Amino acid sequence: MENIRIIEENEQLFQNMGIGVSKHYLDDSLTLIWGNEAFYHLLGYSKEEDAFPFTDLCQYYHNYFKAFEFIKKQIFDAYQKNQQSLECDVLIPTYDEKTIYVRMTITIQYYQGNKTVLYIMYTDINHLMLKIEERTNNFEWMMSEYTGNVYISDIDTYELLYVNQKACDTLQCVQSQILGSKCYETIQGRTSPCPFCTNDYLKANETYEWEFYNPNLQRTFLIKDKKVEWEGHNARIELSYDMYSAEYKLAKKDQEREAILKTIPAGMVRVDASDCITAIWYNGIFLDMIGYTKEQFHQELHNQCLYLHPDDSKRAQKLIKTLKKTGENVVFEAKAYTRLKEERIWTITLCYISGEDSWDGIDSFYSIGLDITDERRQIEKLKHKAEKDALTGVYNRQAMEEFVDDYFSQEDNDMCALFMIDVDNFKQINDSYGHMAGDVVLTEIAVAMKKLMRESDMVGRIGGDEFVIFMKDISSPVDAQKKAQSFLDVLHQLVNDQKGLHDVTCSIGISISPQDGDSFEKLYACADKALYQAKMLGKNKYMVYDAQVLSDNQEKFAYSLESTIDSEQKYAEGIDNLPRYIFRTLYQMENTSQAIQMILEIVGKQFDISRIYIFENHHNRNYEWCNDHISSQISQLQKVYEEKQSQYQALFQKDYIFYCEDIDALPLEFKELFIERNIHSTLQCAFKNNNIFDGFIGFDECSGKRIWTSDEVNTLTIVSQILAIFFENKKLVELSQQ
Repeated sequence: MENIRIIEENEQLFQNMGIGVSKHYLDDSLTLIWGNEAFYHLLGYSKEEDAFPFTDLCQYYHNYFKAFEFIKKQIFDAYQKNQQSLECDVLIPTYDEKTIYVRMTITIQYYQGNKTVLYIMYTDINHLMLKIEERTNNFEWMMSEYTGNVYISDIDTYELLYVNQKACDTLQCVQSQILGSKCYETIQGRTSPCPFCTNDYLKANETYEWEFYNPNLQRTFLIKDKKVEWEGHNARIELSYDMYSAEYKLAKKDQEREAILKTIPAGMVRVDASDCITAIWYNGIFLDMIGYTKEQFHQELHNQCLYLHPDDSKRAQKLIKTLKKTGENVVFEAKAYTRLKEERIWTITLCYISGEDSWDGIDSFYSIGLDITDERRQIEKLKHKAEKDALTGVYNRQAMEEFVDDYFSQEDNDMCALFMIDVDNFKQINDSYGHMAGDVVLTEIAVAMKKLMRESDMVGRIGGDEFVIFMKDISSPVDAQKKAQSFLDVLHQLVNDQKGLHDVTCSIGISISPQDGDSFEKLYACADKALYQAKMLGKNKYMVYDAQVLSDNQEKFAYSLESTIDSEQKYAEGIDNLPRYIFRTLYQMENTSQAIQMILEIVGKQFDISRIYIFENHHNRNYEWCNDHISSQISQLQKVYEEKQSQYQALFQKDYIFYCEDIDALPLEFKELFIERNIHSTLQCAFKNNNIFDGFIGFDECSGKRIWTSDEVNTLTIVSQILAIFFENKKLVELSQQ
């Protein structure tokens, strides 16, 4: 409105401007009130009196009445909607009986009373519109040459706007006869819009594909529809082939191929052999495996296979060069990274196809990938259980022997060291503080060893209080001596300060390879002798095996491998029997909460569980233990359990066990609950009192899906039953005291 005020007050200023402006009454003929010099010049007239013989736009457009009616309709529609401005692109005639395209920017000015005027500014867009016309003509030519059927119809009115010659032949009619008719009448022989019309499914920049049998033409068509703008209409373009065409048969063949490929649950990609990195084609599973959408793969990775681990990518490039020469297939494992940087393990198959054998003449590699991450993790977990000590989580004796001997079976091994570590006076710790305290000491010692050593080193427990460490790639025996002294210092600080225990020390014997042997048995024997020497010299120290020192007292220091008591077996027969251990702990300790927390920690570490928690209805007491890097969820889980207790209890079977290896199988409300708390699998055992649900103990896996073995289920069920009996007995004692 401010612009109009300026125009009214300064009309004289517009006389010398290069843009045409005219002023009109808002009446049926759009009576001309005023026009500037540029307006008359645009139309090919001068502003001289009587040079422009027209008094209104209706009279000026006398040979183009439809164009005037269009302009008038646009203006009056805007006026009725109280719009103050609008734009429309129209043809306008000129003095030399030609027409040009202009964009009219129309502003409606309201006055008090009955007078309403409007201002029209004219922008010459003739050059632009001629280019659009040329492009449209080219597009029409392409459609006319298209070997299939093409038609364009108005989405709102169903009016046919364009039909190519092939479609006319199919419909057996002339183009001029059907343009302007309803598409459903001409094509389908119907009197009303088709109930199967795809207009509602069309989206901008997307193609909708479907197949349809036309009873009117008695043919089946493969159809592609898309939304387009056509000569000011909101329209759809439809391309189709009928079942008699070669294109139809090729398309059906492609559909069959795609159907076969979809039955293979693997990612597939075709890679250009010219650079060995650009993806020419890929399937949906491939995108799912790398965690990208089609648009993200194109925009972020530029359709290049940049998702493999650098080492595996180099290995793949070497294999590709070999395949070009041999023409053979190859299968290998590789680490891949998703868009969210999650590491996955794939099995990849590569096959080379030359351009001569390819349908499009491009040399390429076809690759099939299977994501085996979950299976590999499960295998590693099972392997972990077979190799690891139940109490401490470090390697057991058999695993240590195998790892060390496998290491020496490889060529070009550097200097390494084997530590034999024994807890001094461990029997006194058990006798003075109880076996539970002894378990804590052993567990803390194992944790300290793993933190102190490098990731490449191996830590194991070969007996009740005996550990071994295999330290690879050392520069000299001094490295082993420094590490041994560091461990003695760490142990003193760790156990004596934090656990309230006294006189907990270790003695360490060290053997060095290759000088002391090149097998576990040989290094163990030498380290064992050095350990005995450290014991004889007062304990709480380390000794490096020295054959010369031991030769003078060979009989004294003889401490054969065969005479060593297999403490691990003895431990398993005693306190490593988990149910007996739990029962004894509950019986011996007066502090119930501390005892239960100790039990949860031992059970969690022995079975490698992410989180354990207990809900006890009677006492309304809850307990929780979480593994490293696992967050506490006890308060949230308790709230949900209390709010949905009856629904939650329904998850338990008749044996009072709720076992779920995959939370996707749960009802939606509980699935969402577990997803929010990063729980992938769970095993929960209920407490029952006279067949009444009295609480439960839950074991959660947060690192991935977990298949609980029957031994695990049986053992953990027994654990829950022991705790249930304990809670019930405690309740009876409290009732009797009351």
